[in-house]
Amino acid sequence: MKTKKNDIYLADLTHTGQIVASNVMPLGIGLIASYLLEKNNDLNIELFKYPKDLDAALNQFIPPVIGFSNYSWNLDIAYHFAKRIKEKSPSTVIIFGGPNYGLTQQEIKNFWEMYPIIDFYIVKEGEIAFYELFTKLKENDFDTKSVKESSPIPGNCHFTLNGQIFYGEIIPRIQKLDEIPSPYLLGLMDKFFDNVLIPMIHTTRGCPFTCTFCTEGNPYYSKVSKRVDLKDELEYIATRRGLISDIVITDANFGMFSEDKPKALILADLQKRFNWPKRIIVSTGKNQKEKIVEVASILNGAMNIAASLQSTNQEILSNIKRSNISIDSLRLIVEQSNKVDSVTYTEIILGLPGDSYERHLQSLRDVTDAGLGIVRMYQLILLPQTELNTPETREKFKMKTKFRINPRSFGKYKVLGKEYVVVEHEEIVIENSTLSHKDYLQCRELDLTVEIIHNAAMFIELIGLCKWLNASWFDFVLRFHEKRKQSSESLKKLYDEFVNDNVKGLFDTKEQLIEYVKSHIDEYLLDTEGTNEIAKAKAKGFFFLMDDLHNVLFSEMKELIKENGISNPILKLYLDELCRFSIIRKRDFIKTDLILKEIFHFNFFEIQKSNFSVNPQDYYHNEPVEYTFYHNNEQKSSIIGYAGQYGSNSVDSLGRILMRASAKRLFRNFKTDYSSYINSSKQDMGLNVYGGFSVQ
Repeated sequence: MKTKKNDIYLADLTHTGQIVASNVMPLGIGLIASYLLEKNNDLNIELFKYPKDLDAALNQFIPPVIGFSNYSWNLDIAYHFAKRIKEKSPSTVIIFGGPNYGLTQQEIKNFWEMYPIIDFYIVKEGEIAFYELFTKLKENDFDTKSVKESSPIPGNCHFTLNGQIFYGEIIPRIQKLDEIPSPYLLGLMDKFFDNVLIPMIHTTRGCPFTCTFCTEGNPYYSKVSKRVDLKDELEYIATRRGLISDIVITDANFGMFSEDKPKALILADLQKRFNWPKRIIVSTGKNQKEKIVEVASILNGAMNIAASLQSTNQEILSNIKRSNISIDSLRLIVEQSNKVDSVTYTEIILGLPGDSYERHLQSLRDVTDAGLGIVRMYQLILLPQTELNTPETREKFKMKTKFRINPRSFGKYKVLGKEYVVVEHEEIVIENSTLSHKDYLQCRELDLTVEIIHNAAMFIELIGLCKWLNASWFDFVLRFHEKRKQSSESLKKLYDEFVNDNVKGLFDTKEQLIEYVKSHIDEYLLDTEGTNEIAKAKAKGFFFLMDDLHNVLFSEMKELIKENGISNPILKLYLDELCRFSIIRKRDFIKTDLILKEIFHFNFFEIQKSNFSVNPQDYYHNEPVEYTFYHNNEQKSSIIGYAGQYGSNSVDSLGRILMRASAKRLFRNFKTDYSSYINSSKQDMGLNVYGGFSVQ
């Protein structure tokens, strides 16, 4: 095969065995490429995301240098490509880089023993390090042995020679990120505007916090580097994004810095001119919440305000070297966020050192009662390059772990004429010195309940009633949780299957996992339900058990109202109609061609304006009015876009839509004929009549 000395391939691969697993544009390798081109515009660089595209390119030309990103979701597939490339072209230099590597010398040693054909590994930031390594390779005619034997070792670079690991000096980070040209404006990312991948940008790097479960908790990343020149890049993306309605910003603390307000103003201008972005996926700051709320107010509800807590228990927080804001401060953030139409978001991690069923339950209660709109509940994953993953920490807290498939990250792939079965794994904590495995599984069931019933205000109608009754919403969620297996055989089956999935998908070693998946790969590829237990169960519940969920929930609400001694015929009618109203808006909401009609005795337009926290008797009228339920054009466009990204014909794809999209905004709108209200008695309705009734 032909070779050209100035050609480089850079690959940030995603699995595509079922659907696209990592559906974001490959920003990291794009930044490396743009920095290289800034230093040497004679280079020919091509970027790859999809395995099929890389294989096709390799069949035409194997370049002298290929770089692969290394994350937990693509290490195995990248290494299979690297091995096959070495078989066909031994002289090609294989470079890996990324956080999925190791922190301690033992971790690093283990890595090199498992992945020996890699020539060089770049740790920490990659742009300067890759350029310096490439320059040295070029000076030595791309002979790896000569480079390894020469001195000094390129910065941020590790390699092995004669069984010994060599470590290059850690070089300073880039302080002014504007020194790296935009890969979008250079045209490097054009091939990825395919209505599947979400554009991704960065405006800062680094994090001042020291969380032990996070790779950026390392002191190397403690100083935050920034860039402010975003307008041209964002406009370039806006004119090419196609059906994609979102953007990802990789910042760890967006909104916390003074420079973030001007960035938000640029995005708000794009929203006016291009109706994009509709959703901004980003981690907001751990403090400076007033600034974050101000930024959110500029972005028209497109950005969730995150309060990433991980736990509300002080002993757990101390164990992971983290501090959180108070619950009272959380409530204030929620109140401010509601005023600017922004959703609040938090994360709770199950299995942290010191965790228990009681502490996990209390964390969920704290964040739910504080009003946080989305609570993402994760299992503790032990990540390389984190303090929690060290042998000392594992032993100190008696962490027992299992291995599982990284969701959707497996498949069959051809590389230069040879087919491989590839599977990615991750290691999760299933018990520790304070959390038994039995309690761990009970926590997982509770997490599923919160995911289905609470998150994204999927049942805002009942949240509103709890507020009207001055009752704890979390207590009401627990009422459902306690009845989940008694009141419905279908729900019992859903939860039993969920527990079973949390057990059967785990293996003692990654070798056992890989061997099993490889021997059952066709079953995995034909499985339309996926391997993400909580997304799978949520999709089944929401799309297939809608009536069961409503029956149990509204039965419990009737009991709660009866316990409060305020039951009456109008309130009973309201609960029946509200239940039908909720089901009609939500059932099969991805079917945009459905137009449904139903009659009601209550003015749901005004009730919704108050988020359903009303005395229903004030909105009742004797004569029923017909409502029409429909999707508007903007909703149809969003649903079509999400269906294009994730699909819509499998449980797995439906789960991704529920977990990724702002599903509540995709529920059907409703309208009614204005004259129907004019002809009704205002006294009977107990409300004021406004023109043009319609809600979106």
